Amino acid sequence: MKNLKKIAVVLLAVLMVAAVFTACDVKVTQEQKILGSWRDSTGTIGYEFLEGGACKITYADVTIPIINIKYDGTVDGTYSLSKDENDVLHLNVTYTILSKSVTKNYTYTIDGNALNLTDTADGSVTTLLAYTAPGETTTAAQ
Repeated sequence: MKNLKKIAVVLLAVLMVAAVFTACDVKVTQEQKILGSWRDSTGTIGYEFLEGGACKITYADVTIPIINIKYDGTVDGTYSLSKDENDVLHLNVTYTILSKSVTKNYTYTIDGNALNLTDTADGSVTTLLAYTAPGETTTAAQ
């Protein structure tokens, strides 16, 4: 009988702990996962996604597609996220650079600290990594 009581007490304790963790489980939205700074492995291209749909795109001596001009700097833009009927995630980024409006449409996945972007126009894949600038403590995907 004592063993049965011990088992019941342990089982009740496990159930209570499981209930606490279940109640505290907060579902992270796709926007929350993408917020923060992301850079390619060479550091030449980066995106910073901010709350509310604003973003910053950074280029370090890169020839900008579409306009074919070398550029070094940061531009402001906007982004939107969506999911299609097949649960494929979409990212649309719009910005103006050197008086040229650019819209990039991607499908994307986030795998740990990697943001994988597939350009819907040409199928090219770019992997960006969560980035923390020197002296900062926050990054994307955390």
